[in-house]
Amino acid sequence: MVRSRHTPDRGAATDERLVRGSHGVRTREKEGFPSSVAGMSEQDFARLYESMQRYVGWTDGDAKRVAAMWPLVSPQAKSLIDDFYAEIQRHPNAARVITGGPEQIERLSQTLREWLAQLFAGKYDIEYISRRWRVGYRHVEIGLEQRFTSLAISRLRTGIKQAVCSSWRGSSEELAASLTSINKLLDLDHALIQDAYEFEYVSRQRQFERERGERKFRHLVENASCLIIIVDPMRTAAYFNPYAEAATGYSAKEIEHVHDRVLGVLGGDRAEVEACLADVFAGGGPVAYETQIERRGGSPRWINWTLSRIDGMDDDRMVLAVGHDITEQRRAAVQVLQANRLATIGEMYARLAHESRNALQRMRVCTEMLTDQLAESRDASELLKRLEHAQGDLQRLLDEVRNFAAPIVLERTECRLSTLWREAWNLLQGVRRDRRAELIEAMPAEGCPTMRLDRFRLVQAFRNIFENSLAACGDPLKSTVSCRQVTRDDAPWIELTIDDNGAGFTDDGKERGFEPFFTTRASGTGLGLAIVRRVIEAHGGEVAVADAPGGGARIAILLPEHPNGACDTDATIGA
Repeated sequence: MVRSRHTPDRGAATDERLVRGSHGVRTREKEGFPSSVAGMSEQDFARLYESMQRYVGWTDGDAKRVAAMWPLVSPQAKSLIDDFYAEIQRHPNAARVITGGPEQIERLSQTLREWLAQLFAGKYDIEYISRRWRVGYRHVEIGLEQRFTSLAISRLRTGIKQAVCSSWRGSSEELAASLTSINKLLDLDHALIQDAYEFEYVSRQRQFERERGERKFRHLVENASCLIIIVDPMRTAAYFNPYAEAATGYSAKEIEHVHDRVLGVLGGDRAEVEACLADVFAGGGPVAYETQIERRGGSPRWINWTLSRIDGMDDDRMVLAVGHDITEQRRAAVQVLQANRLATIGEMYARLAHESRNALQRMRVCTEMLTDQLAESRDASELLKRLEHAQGDLQRLLDEVRNFAAPIVLERTECRLSTLWREAWNLLQGVRRDRRAELIEAMPAEGCPTMRLDRFRLVQAFRNIFENSLAACGDPLKSTVSCRQVTRDDAPWIELTIDDNGAGFTDDGKERGFEPFFTTRASGTGLGLAIVRRVIEAHGGEVAVADAPGGGARIAILLPEHPNGACDTDATIGA
Protein backbone atom coordinates (compact mmCIF):
# COMPACT_ATOMS: atom_id res chain seq x y z
CA MET A 1 0.00 0.00 0.00
CA VAL A 2 1.01 3.60 0.43
CA ARG A 3 3.61 4.51 2.99
CA SER A 4 2.60 7.99 4.21
CA ARG A 5 -0.94 8.17 5.46
CA HIS A 6 -3.21 10.63 7.21
CA THR A 7 -4.35 9.10 10.47
CA PRO A 8 -7.63 10.47 11.82
CA ASP A 9 -7.78 11.46 15.47
CA ARG A 10 -11.25 10.95 16.85
CA GLY A 11 -10.78 13.39 19.69
CA ALA A 12 -13.26 15.57 21.53
CA ALA A 13 -15.68 17.67 19.50
CA THR A 14 -14.31 20.83 21.09
CA ASP A 15 -11.01 20.24 19.23
CA GLU A 16 -12.66 20.20 15.81
CA ARG A 17 -11.78 23.07 13.51
CA LEU A 18 -14.17 23.79 10.65
CA VAL A 19 -12.77 25.15 7.42
CA ARG A 20 -15.36 26.38 4.92
CA GLY A 21 -14.52 26.15 1.21
CA SER A 22 -15.73 28.36 -1.58
CA HIS A 23 -18.95 26.40 -2.11
CA GLY A 24 -19.79 25.21 1.35
CA VAL A 25 -17.25 22.36 1.51
CA ARG A 26 -16.27 22.01 5.14
CA THR A 27 -13.31 20.03 6.42
CA ARG A 28 -13.25 18.60 9.90
CA GLU A 29 -9.73 17.68 10.86
CA LYS A 30 -10.89 15.26 13.56
CA GLU A 31 -13.33 13.25 11.45
CA GLY A 32 -12.84 10.10 9.42
CA PHE A 33 -10.75 10.64 6.30
CA PRO A 34 -9.82 8.24 3.47
CA SER A 35 -6.71 6.57 4.83
CA SER A 36 -5.50 5.43 1.42
CA VAL A 37 -4.94 8.92 0.01
CA ALA A 38 -1.17 9.36 0.26
CA GLY A 39 0.25 12.74 1.08
CA MET A 40 -3.11 14.62 1.13
CA SER A 41 -4.52 16.53 4.08
CA GLU A 42 -8.23 17.16 4.59
CA GLN A 43 -7.75 20.67 3.25
CA ASP A 44 -6.09 19.26 0.13
CA PHE A 45 -8.97 16.87 -0.32
CA ALA A 46 -11.52 19.66 0.15
CA ARG A 47 -9.73 21.81 -2.43
CA LEU A 48 -9.76 18.87 -4.85
CA TYR A 49 -13.54 18.52 -4.49
CA GLU A 50 -14.04 22.27 -4.83
CA SER A 51 -12.10 22.23 -8.09
CA MET A 52 -14.39 19.45 -9.32
CA GLN A 53 -17.42 21.53 -8.29
CA ARG A 54 -16.11 24.49 -10.23
CA TYR A 55 -15.54 22.27 -13.24
CA VAL A 56 -19.24 21.29 -13.42
CA GLY A 57 -20.43 24.77 -12.37
CA TRP A 58 -21.79 23.77 -8.97
CA THR A 59 -23.25 26.61 -6.88
CA ASP A 60 -25.03 27.12 -3.58
CA GLY A 61 -28.22 27.38 -5.64
CA ASP A 62 -27.65 23.85 -6.90
CA ALA A 63 -27.33 22.64 -3.32
CA LYS A 64 -30.64 24.26 -2.35
CA ARG A 65 -32.47 22.85 -5.37
CA VAL A 66 -31.19 19.34 -4.67
CA ALA A 67 -32.22 19.56 -1.00
CA ALA A 68 -35.71 20.67 -2.08
CA MET A 69 -36.15 17.50 -4.18
CA TRP A 70 -35.70 15.03 -1.31
CA PRO A 71 -39.38 15.15 -0.24
CA LEU A 72 -40.26 14.08 -3.80
CA VAL A 73 -37.64 11.30 -3.97
CA SER A 74 -37.88 9.95 -0.42
CA PRO A 75 -41.25 8.18 -0.88
CA GLN A 76 -39.80 6.38 -3.90
CA ALA A 77 -36.47 5.49 -2.23
CA LYS A 78 -37.44 1.89 -1.40
CA SER A 79 -38.57 1.13 -4.94
CA LEU A 80 -35.37 2.73 -6.31
CA ILE A 81 -33.23 0.57 -4.03
CA ASP A 82 -35.17 -2.61 -4.73
CA ASP A 83 -34.84 -1.99 -8.47
CA PHE A 84 -31.12 -1.28 -8.02
CA TYR A 85 -30.36 -4.65 -6.41
CA ALA A 86 -32.82 -6.59 -8.54
CA GLU A 87 -30.92 -5.39 -11.61
CA ILE A 88 -27.61 -6.44 -10.04
CA GLN A 89 -28.95 -9.97 -9.53
CA ARG A 90 -29.58 -10.23 -13.27
CA HIS A 91 -25.88 -9.68 -14.09
CA PRO A 92 -23.59 -12.51 -12.83
CA ASN A 93 -20.40 -10.43 -13.03
CA ALA A 94 -21.96 -7.86 -10.73
CA ALA A 95 -23.87 -10.30 -8.51
CA ARG A 96 -20.74 -12.37 -7.75
CA VAL A 97 -19.47 -9.71 -5.32
CA ILE A 98 -22.55 -10.24 -3.12
CA THR A 99 -21.59 -13.36 -1.18
CA GLY A 100 -23.68 -12.89 1.98
CA GLY A 101 -27.11 -13.65 0.52
CA PRO A 102 -30.30 -11.77 1.57
CA GLU A 103 -28.76 -10.51 4.82
CA GLN A 104 -25.97 -8.75 2.95
CA ILE A 105 -28.45 -7.28 0.44
CA GLU A 106 -30.46 -5.92 3.38
CA ARG A 107 -27.34 -4.25 4.83
CA LEU A 108 -26.37 -2.87 1.44
CA SER A 109 -29.90 -1.55 0.91
CA GLN A 110 -29.67 0.37 4.18
CA THR A 111 -26.29 1.79 3.14
CA LEU A 112 -27.73 2.90 -0.21
CA ARG A 113 -30.68 4.54 1.58
CA GLU A 114 -28.21 6.54 3.71
CA TRP A 115 -26.26 7.41 0.56
CA LEU A 116 -29.41 8.83 -1.08
CA ALA A 117 -30.31 10.79 2.05
CA GLN A 118 -26.83 12.35 2.15
CA LEU A 119 -27.04 13.10 -1.56
CA PHE A 120 -30.06 15.36 -1.02
CA ALA A 121 -29.05 16.72 2.41
CA GLY A 122 -27.15 19.70 0.99
CA LYS A 123 -24.17 19.19 3.34
CA TYR A 124 -21.15 18.42 1.17
CA ASP A 125 -18.34 18.47 3.72
CA ILE A 126 -15.25 16.29 4.16
CA GLU A 127 -17.30 13.50 5.72
CA TYR A 128 -19.55 13.43 2.64
CA ILE A 129 -16.52 13.35 0.31
CA SER A 130 -14.87 10.67 2.42
CA ARG A 131 -17.90 8.38 2.21
CA ARG A 132 -17.98 8.67 -1.59
CA TRP A 133 -14.27 7.98 -1.81
CA ARG A 134 -14.65 4.88 0.31
CA VAL A 135 -17.25 3.53 -2.11
CA GLY A 136 -14.60 3.45 -4.84
CA TYR A 137 -12.08 2.01 -2.40
CA ARG A 138 -14.53 -0.73 -1.43
CA HIS A 139 -15.24 -1.58 -5.07
CA VAL A 140 -11.54 -2.36 -5.56
CA GLU A 141 -11.55 -4.54 -2.45
CA ILE A 142 -14.50 -6.66 -3.57
CA GLY A 143 -13.39 -6.77 -7.20
CA LEU A 144 -16.43 -5.03 -8.74
CA GLU A 145 -15.81 -4.04 -12.32
CA GLN A 146 -16.02 -0.26 -12.60
CA ARG A 147 -18.44 -0.31 -15.54
CA PHE A 148 -21.16 -1.56 -13.20
CA THR A 149 -20.68 1.56 -11.05
CA SER A 150 -21.28 3.76 -14.08
CA LEU A 151 -24.34 1.74 -15.10
CA ALA A 152 -25.72 1.73 -11.54
CA ILE A 153 -25.44 5.53 -11.22
CA SER A 154 -27.09 5.88 -14.61
CA ARG A 155 -30.00 3.68 -13.43
CA LEU A 156 -30.33 5.68 -10.20
CA ARG A 157 -30.24 8.89 -12.21
CA THR A 158 -33.15 7.66 -14.33
CA GLY A 159 -35.14 6.52 -11.29
CA ILE A 160 -34.57 9.83 -9.46
CA LYS A 161 -35.63 11.79 -12.54
CA GLN A 162 -38.83 9.74 -12.83
CA ALA A 163 -39.60 10.19 -9.13
CA VAL A 164 -39.09 13.97 -9.31
CA CYS A 165 -41.02 14.42 -12.54
CA SER A 166 -43.98 12.33 -11.34
CA SER A 167 -44.44 14.52 -8.24
CA TRP A 168 -43.28 17.93 -9.53
CA ARG A 169 -45.64 20.84 -8.91
CA GLY A 170 -43.48 23.79 -9.99
CA SER A 171 -42.69 25.37 -13.32
CA SER A 172 -40.94 23.52 -16.10
CA GLU A 173 -38.03 25.96 -15.86
CA GLU A 174 -37.55 25.13 -12.17
CA LEU A 175 -37.84 21.41 -12.97
CA ALA A 176 -35.16 21.67 -15.64
CA ALA A 177 -32.86 23.59 -13.27
CA SER A 178 -33.44 21.04 -10.48
CA LEU A 179 -32.74 18.09 -12.77
CA THR A 180 -29.56 19.83 -13.97
CA SER A 181 -28.47 20.27 -10.34
CA ILE A 182 -29.05 16.62 -9.45
CA ASN A 183 -27.17 15.60 -12.61
CA LYS A 184 -24.21 17.75 -11.56
CA LEU A 185 -24.23 16.18 -8.10
CA LEU A 186 -24.45 12.63 -9.47
CA ASP A 187 -21.61 13.42 -11.87
CA LEU A 188 -19.52 14.67 -8.94
CA ASP A 189 -20.29 11.51 -6.96
CA HIS A 190 -19.44 9.38 -9.96
CA ALA A 191 -16.17 11.28 -10.46
CA LEU A 192 -15.23 10.83 -6.78
CA ILE A 193 -15.97 7.11 -6.84
CA GLN A 194 -14.15 6.71 -10.15
CA ASP A 195 -11.16 8.70 -8.91
CA ALA A 196 -10.99 6.63 -5.72
CA TYR A 197 -11.30 3.40 -7.68
CA GLU A 198 -8.51 4.33 -10.07
CA PHE A 199 -6.27 5.63 -7.30
CA GLU A 200 -6.74 2.54 -5.15
CA TYR A 201 -6.46 0.17 -8.10
CA VAL A 202 -3.20 1.75 -9.24
CA SER A 203 -1.90 1.79 -5.66
CA ARG A 204 -2.66 -1.89 -5.25
CA GLN A 205 -1.11 -2.72 -8.59
CA ARG A 206 2.03 -0.85 -7.62
CA GLN A 207 2.06 -2.58 -4.27
CA PHE A 208 1.57 -5.93 -5.98
CA GLU A 209 4.40 -5.23 -8.42
CA ARG A 210 6.60 -4.06 -5.61
CA GLU A 211 5.89 -7.12 -3.48
CA ARG A 212 6.45 -9.36 -6.48
CA GLY A 213 9.73 -7.59 -7.18
CA GLU A 214 10.71 -7.95 -3.53
CA ARG A 215 9.87 -11.67 -3.64
CA LYS A 216 11.99 -12.09 -6.76
CA PHE A 217 14.80 -10.07 -5.19
CA ARG A 218 14.61 -12.06 -1.96
CA HIS A 219 14.61 -15.35 -3.86
CA LEU A 220 17.60 -14.14 -5.85
CA VAL A 221 19.67 -12.95 -2.90
CA GLU A 222 18.74 -15.84 -0.63
CA ASN A 223 19.99 -18.31 -3.22
CA ALA A 224 22.98 -16.26 -4.36
CA SER A 225 26.44 -17.79 -3.98
CA CYS A 226 27.87 -14.60 -2.51
CA LEU A 227 27.50 -12.50 0.62
CA ILE A 228 24.73 -9.89 0.29
CA ILE A 229 24.20 -7.32 3.02
CA ILE A 230 21.96 -4.24 2.90
CA VAL A 231 23.23 -1.48 5.20
CA ASP A 232 20.99 1.38 6.31
CA PRO A 233 22.15 4.95 7.13
CA MET A 234 22.36 4.03 10.84
CA ARG A 235 25.06 1.46 9.95
CA THR A 236 22.86 -1.49 10.82
CA ALA A 237 22.20 -4.45 8.54
CA ALA A 238 18.67 -4.33 7.14
CA TYR A 239 19.27 -7.66 5.38
CA PHE A 240 21.81 -10.46 5.76
CA ASN A 241 21.50 -13.33 3.29
CA PRO A 242 22.03 -17.06 4.06
CA TYR A 243 25.37 -17.18 2.24
CA ALA A 244 26.60 -14.36 4.48
CA GLU A 245 25.45 -16.36 7.51
CA ALA A 246 27.44 -19.39 6.36
CA ALA A 247 30.52 -17.33 5.46
CA THR A 248 30.69 -15.40 8.74
CA GLY A 249 29.25 -17.90 11.21
CA TYR A 250 26.70 -15.30 12.39
CA SER A 251 22.94 -15.59 11.98
CA ALA A 252 20.90 -12.80 10.44
CA LYS A 253 19.21 -12.32 13.81
CA GLU A 254 22.59 -11.61 15.43
CA ILE A 255 23.56 -9.05 12.78
CA GLU A 256 20.41 -7.35 11.54
CA HIS A 257 19.38 -4.12 13.27
CA VAL A 258 22.34 -4.25 15.69
CA HIS A 259 24.18 -0.93 15.51
CA ASP A 260 27.71 -1.03 14.05
CA ARG A 261 27.99 -4.84 14.09
CA VAL A 262 27.92 -4.87 10.30
CA LEU A 263 31.17 -2.86 10.26
CA GLY A 264 32.95 -5.83 11.81
CA VAL A 265 31.45 -8.19 9.25
CA LEU A 266 32.66 -5.98 6.38
CA GLY A 267 36.21 -6.56 7.66
CA GLY A 268 39.28 -4.41 7.26
CA ASP A 269 40.12 -1.29 9.22
CA ARG A 270 36.94 -0.03 10.89
CA ALA A 271 37.64 3.63 10.13
CA GLU A 272 38.38 2.87 6.48
CA VAL A 273 35.18 0.83 6.10
CA GLU A 274 33.18 3.65 7.68
CA ALA A 275 34.78 6.12 5.26
CA CYS A 276 33.85 3.87 2.31
CA LEU A 277 30.24 3.63 3.51
CA ALA A 278 30.01 7.38 4.02
CA ASP A 279 31.33 8.00 0.51
CA VAL A 280 28.84 5.58 -1.05
CA PHE A 281 25.90 6.97 0.96
CA ALA A 282 26.88 10.44 -0.28
CA GLY A 283 26.60 9.27 -3.89
CA GLY A 284 30.30 8.82 -4.55
CA GLY A 285 29.83 5.72 -6.68
CA PRO A 286 30.60 2.05 -6.04
CA VAL A 287 33.62 1.14 -3.90
CA ALA A 288 35.46 -2.18 -4.17
CA TYR A 289 38.08 -3.64 -1.84
CA GLU A 290 39.50 -6.96 -0.67
CA THR A 291 39.80 -7.83 2.98
CA GLN A 292 40.04 -10.76 5.34
CA ILE A 293 37.13 -11.46 7.68
CA GLU A 294 37.10 -13.70 10.71
CA ARG A 295 34.59 -16.55 10.55
CA ARG A 296 33.20 -17.47 13.93
CA GLY A 297 34.13 -21.07 14.62
CA GLY A 298 36.09 -21.33 11.39
CA SER A 299 39.08 -20.19 9.43
CA PRO A 300 39.41 -16.61 8.14
CA ARG A 301 38.05 -15.91 4.67
CA TRP A 302 39.18 -13.45 2.02
CA ILE A 303 36.26 -11.43 0.64
CA ASN A 304 36.11 -9.11 -2.36
CA TRP A 305 33.50 -6.48 -1.41
CA THR A 306 31.63 -4.10 -3.71
CA LEU A 307 29.61 -1.36 -2.02
CA SER A 308 27.00 0.54 -4.04
CA ARG A 309 24.06 2.76 -3.16
CA ILE A 310 20.48 1.72 -3.86
CA ASP A 311 17.64 4.23 -3.73
CA GLY A 312 13.90 3.93 -3.55
CA MET A 313 13.59 1.43 -0.71
CA ASP A 314 10.93 3.01 1.52
CA ASP A 315 12.32 6.39 0.46
CA ASP A 316 15.57 5.60 2.28
CA ARG A 317 19.05 5.33 0.85
CA MET A 318 20.72 2.02 1.45
CA VAL A 319 24.09 0.53 0.63
CA LEU A 320 24.19 -2.87 -1.03
CA ALA A 321 27.32 -4.79 -0.03
CA VAL A 322 28.07 -7.76 -2.27
CA GLY A 323 30.97 -9.96 -1.22
CA HIS A 324 32.60 -12.75 -3.20
CA ASP A 325 34.63 -15.32 -1.28
CA ILE A 326 38.03 -15.34 -3.00
CA THR A 327 39.83 -17.43 -0.39
CA GLU A 328 40.38 -20.35 -2.72
CA GLN A 329 41.43 -18.08 -5.60
CA ARG A 330 44.00 -16.38 -3.38
CA ARG A 331 45.20 -19.73 -2.11
CA ALA A 332 45.48 -21.00 -5.67
CA ALA A 333 47.38 -17.87 -6.70
CA VAL A 334 49.81 -18.34 -3.81
CA GLN A 335 50.25 -21.98 -4.75
CA VAL A 336 50.95 -21.09 -8.37
CA LEU A 337 53.49 -18.49 -7.27
CA GLN A 338 55.07 -20.97 -4.89
CA ALA A 339 55.13 -23.65 -7.58
CA ASN A 340 56.86 -21.25 -9.97
CA ARG A 341 59.42 -20.37 -7.32
CA LEU A 342 60.05 -24.01 -6.53
CA ALA A 343 60.34 -24.87 -10.20
CA THR A 344 62.93 -22.13 -10.60
CA ILE A 345 64.81 -23.30 -7.53
CA GLY A 346 64.62 -26.91 -8.71
CA GLU A 347 65.91 -25.99 -12.15
CA MET A 348 68.73 -23.97 -10.65
CA TYR A 349 69.63 -26.80 -8.28
CA ALA A 350 69.59 -29.37 -11.09
CA ARG A 351 72.07 -27.28 -13.05
CA LEU A 352 74.36 -26.68 -10.08
CA ALA A 353 74.07 -29.96 -8.21
CA HIS A 354 76.36 -32.13 -10.33
CA GLU A 355 79.19 -29.63 -10.63
CA SER A 356 78.77 -28.58 -6.98
CA ARG A 357 79.04 -32.14 -5.73
CA ASN A 358 82.15 -32.74 -7.84
CA ALA A 359 83.71 -29.50 -6.62
CA LEU A 360 82.95 -30.32 -2.99
CA GLN A 361 84.37 -33.80 -3.42
CA ARG A 362 87.61 -32.40 -4.83
CA MET A 363 87.78 -29.90 -1.97
CA ARG A 364 87.38 -32.69 0.60
CA VAL A 365 90.11 -34.79 -1.00
CA CYS A 366 92.48 -31.84 -1.09
CA THR A 367 91.63 -30.89 2.48
CA GLU A 368 92.30 -34.41 3.70
CA MET A 369 95.65 -34.47 1.88
CA LEU A 370 96.63 -31.12 3.37
CA THR A 371 95.56 -32.29 6.82
CA ASP A 372 98.00 -35.21 6.59
CA GLN A 373 100.83 -33.05 5.28
CA LEU A 374 100.35 -30.17 7.71
CA ALA A 375 99.46 -32.15 10.80
CA GLU A 376 102.40 -30.70 12.73
CA SER A 377 101.50 -27.07 11.99
CA ARG A 378 99.01 -25.81 14.57
CA ASP A 379 98.11 -22.68 12.57
CA ALA A 380 97.59 -24.66 9.39
CA SER A 381 95.45 -27.22 11.21
CA GLU A 382 93.21 -24.44 12.50
CA LEU A 383 92.75 -23.05 8.98
CA LEU A 384 91.99 -26.51 7.65
CA LYS A 385 89.31 -26.98 10.32
CA ARG A 386 87.69 -23.75 9.21
CA LEU A 387 87.85 -24.92 5.62
CA GLU A 388 86.17 -28.21 6.55
CA HIS A 389 83.49 -26.30 8.43
CA ALA A 390 82.84 -24.10 5.37
CA GLN A 391 82.59 -27.18 3.18
CA GLY A 392 80.03 -28.62 5.59
CA ASP A 393 78.00 -25.42 5.51
CA LEU A 394 77.99 -25.44 1.72
CA GLN A 395 76.95 -29.10 1.64
CA ARG A 396 74.16 -28.42 4.13
CA LEU A 397 72.92 -25.50 2.03
CA LEU A 398 72.81 -27.67 -1.07
CA ASP A 399 70.98 -30.41 0.83
CA GLU A 400 68.38 -27.96 2.17
CA VAL A 401 67.80 -26.45 -1.27
CA ARG A 402 67.36 -29.95 -2.68
CA ASN A 403 64.94 -30.93 0.09
CA PHE A 404 62.99 -27.70 -0.24
CA ALA A 405 62.58 -27.93 -4.01
CA ALA A 406 61.65 -31.61 -4.04
CA PRO A 407 57.95 -32.56 -4.22
CA ILE A 408 56.33 -33.65 -0.97
CA VAL A 409 54.32 -36.87 -1.18
CA LEU A 410 53.09 -37.88 2.26
CA GLU A 411 53.42 -41.38 3.62
CA ARG A 412 50.88 -41.39 6.42
CA THR A 413 51.02 -43.76 9.36
CA GLU A 414 49.39 -43.77 12.78
CA CYS A 415 51.42 -41.32 14.90
CA ARG A 416 51.12 -39.35 18.09
CA LEU A 417 52.34 -35.76 17.75
CA SER A 418 54.07 -35.81 21.13
CA THR A 419 56.19 -38.75 19.97
CA LEU A 420 57.24 -36.83 16.87
CA TRP A 421 58.33 -33.62 18.56
CA ARG A 422 60.24 -35.61 21.21
CA GLU A 423 62.05 -37.48 18.45
CA ALA A 424 62.95 -34.16 16.79
CA TRP A 425 64.23 -32.78 20.10
CA ASN A 426 66.37 -35.87 20.69
CA LEU A 427 67.88 -35.61 17.21
CA LEU A 428 69.32 -32.25 18.28
CA GLN A 429 71.12 -33.70 21.27
CA GLY A 430 74.47 -32.98 19.69
CA VAL A 431 73.53 -29.37 19.04
CA ARG A 432 72.23 -29.04 22.59
CA ARG A 433 75.45 -30.38 24.13
CA ASP A 434 76.95 -27.78 26.43
CA ARG A 435 73.67 -25.83 26.30
CA ARG A 436 71.10 -25.35 29.04
CA ALA A 437 68.05 -26.17 26.93
CA GLU A 438 64.79 -27.64 28.22
CA LEU A 439 61.72 -29.01 26.42
CA ILE A 440 58.55 -28.32 28.40
CA GLU A 441 55.27 -30.06 27.58
CA ALA A 442 52.45 -27.91 28.93
CA MET A 443 49.88 -30.70 28.65
CA PRO A 444 49.72 -34.45 29.27
CA ALA A 445 50.94 -36.64 26.47
CA GLU A 446 47.44 -38.07 26.26
CA GLY A 447 46.29 -34.59 25.19
CA CYS A 448 47.49 -35.28 21.65
CA PRO A 449 45.44 -37.92 19.86
CA THR A 450 46.80 -40.51 17.50
CA MET A 451 46.58 -39.22 13.93
CA ARG A 452 47.53 -40.32 10.43
CA LEU A 453 50.66 -38.28 9.70
CA ASP A 454 53.91 -38.46 7.75
CA ARG A 455 56.33 -39.18 10.59
CA PHE A 456 59.50 -38.28 8.69
CA ARG A 457 58.16 -34.95 7.37
CA LEU A 458 56.75 -33.77 10.70
CA VAL A 459 59.90 -34.73 12.60
CA GLN A 460 61.78 -32.64 10.04
CA ALA A 461 59.39 -29.71 10.62
CA PHE A 462 59.69 -29.91 14.42
CA ARG A 463 63.48 -30.18 14.13
CA ASN A 464 63.61 -26.99 12.03
CA ILE A 465 61.51 -25.14 14.62
CA PHE A 466 63.68 -26.30 17.53
CA GLU A 467 66.88 -25.49 15.59
CA ASN A 468 65.64 -21.93 15.07
CA SER A 469 64.99 -21.56 18.79
CA LEU A 470 68.41 -22.95 19.71
CA ALA A 471 70.07 -20.54 17.29
CA ALA A 472 68.04 -17.49 18.33
CA CYS A 473 67.87 -17.91 22.11
CA GLY A 474 70.49 -17.70 24.81
CA ASP A 475 70.69 -19.97 27.83
CA PRO A 476 68.70 -21.10 29.61
CA LEU A 477 66.45 -21.96 26.65
CA LYS A 478 62.92 -23.10 27.36
CA SER A 479 60.91 -24.51 24.47
CA THR A 480 57.29 -24.99 25.56
CA VAL A 481 54.91 -27.18 23.55
CA SER A 482 51.14 -27.28 24.07
CA CYS A 483 48.49 -29.23 22.21
CA ARG A 484 44.70 -29.13 22.32
CA GLN A 485 41.67 -30.03 20.23
CA VAL A 486 39.61 -27.19 18.70
CA THR A 487 36.62 -27.01 16.36
CA ARG A 488 36.80 -25.17 13.07
CA ASP A 489 34.24 -25.29 10.28
CA ASP A 490 32.35 -27.87 12.35
CA ALA A 491 35.30 -30.28 12.24
CA PRO A 492 37.89 -31.29 14.89
CA TRP A 493 41.38 -29.81 14.52
CA ILE A 494 44.53 -30.04 16.60
CA GLU A 495 46.07 -26.74 17.66
CA LEU A 496 49.77 -26.97 18.49
CA THR A 497 51.92 -24.09 19.77
CA ILE A 498 55.67 -24.04 20.30
CA ASP A 499 56.96 -21.08 22.33
CA ASP A 500 60.49 -20.11 23.24
CA ASN A 501 61.83 -17.52 25.66
CA GLY A 502 64.05 -15.62 23.26
CA ALA A 503 63.74 -12.13 21.81
CA GLY A 504 60.83 -13.09 19.56
CA PHE A 505 60.21 -12.20 15.93
CA THR A 506 60.95 -8.80 14.47
CA ASP A 507 58.15 -7.10 12.53
CA ASP A 508 59.93 -8.07 9.34
CA GLY A 509 60.26 -11.63 10.60
CA LYS A 510 56.52 -11.88 11.31
CA GLU A 511 55.71 -10.73 7.81
CA ARG A 512 58.36 -12.64 5.86
CA GLY A 513 59.24 -15.53 8.17
CA PHE A 514 58.00 -18.22 5.78
CA GLU A 515 59.59 -16.76 2.65
CA PRO A 516 62.29 -18.99 1.15
CA PHE A 517 65.83 -17.75 1.86
CA PHE A 518 64.67 -15.06 4.31
CA THR A 519 66.85 -15.12 7.41
CA THR A 520 68.00 -12.79 10.16
CA ARG A 521 71.06 -14.91 11.03
CA ALA A 522 74.41 -14.75 9.30
CA SER A 523 74.67 -18.54 9.21
CA GLY A 524 71.03 -19.29 8.35
CA THR A 525 69.81 -20.55 4.98
CA GLY A 526 66.33 -19.07 5.31
CA LEU A 527 64.69 -22.38 4.40
CA GLY A 528 63.82 -23.80 7.83
CA LEU A 529 60.40 -22.20 8.30
CA ALA A 530 59.67 -22.37 4.58
CA ILE A 531 60.02 -26.16 4.79
CA VAL A 532 57.86 -26.20 7.94
CA ARG A 533 55.12 -24.39 6.06
CA ARG A 534 55.23 -26.77 3.12
CA VAL A 535 55.05 -29.81 5.38
CA ILE A 536 52.12 -28.47 7.42
CA GLU A 537 50.17 -27.34 4.35
CA ALA A 538 50.78 -30.70 2.68
CA HIS A 539 48.98 -32.19 5.69
CA GLY A 540 46.05 -29.81 5.04
CA GLY A 541 47.00 -27.58 7.95
CA GLU A 542 48.05 -24.01 8.64
CA VAL A 543 51.03 -22.45 10.35
CA ALA A 544 51.68 -18.92 11.58
CA VAL A 545 54.23 -16.99 13.61
CA ALA A 546 53.42 -14.67 16.51
CA ASP A 547 54.74 -13.35 19.80
CA ALA A 548 54.56 -15.78 22.70
CA PRO A 549 52.33 -14.53 25.57
CA GLY A 550 55.24 -14.31 28.01
CA GLY A 551 57.72 -12.97 25.48
CA GLY A 552 59.65 -14.84 22.85
CA ALA A 553 58.57 -16.41 19.57
CA ARG A 554 55.55 -18.62 18.93
CA ILE A 555 54.94 -21.06 16.10
CA ALA A 556 51.21 -21.89 15.89
CA ILE A 557 50.20 -24.99 13.93
CA LEU A 558 46.71 -26.22 13.04
CA LEU A 559 46.20 -29.75 11.69
CA PRO A 560 42.93 -31.47 10.74
CA GLU A 561 42.38 -34.39 13.07
CA HIS A 562 40.73 -36.40 10.31
CA PRO A 563 42.36 -35.50 6.97
CA ASN A 564 40.33 -36.15 3.84
CA GLY A 565 43.36 -37.29 1.86
CA ALA A 566 43.12 -34.47 -0.69
CA CYS A 567 46.38 -32.92 0.51
CA ASP A 568 48.58 -36.01 0.54
CA THR A 569 50.49 -34.61 -2.42
CA ASP A 570 52.21 -31.27 -1.92
CA ALA A 571 49.82 -28.77 -3.51
CA THR A 572 52.58 -26.26 -4.12
CA ILE A 573 54.37 -28.43 -6.65
CA GLY A 574 53.32 -28.12 -10.24
CA ALA A 575 53.53 -30.76 -12.93
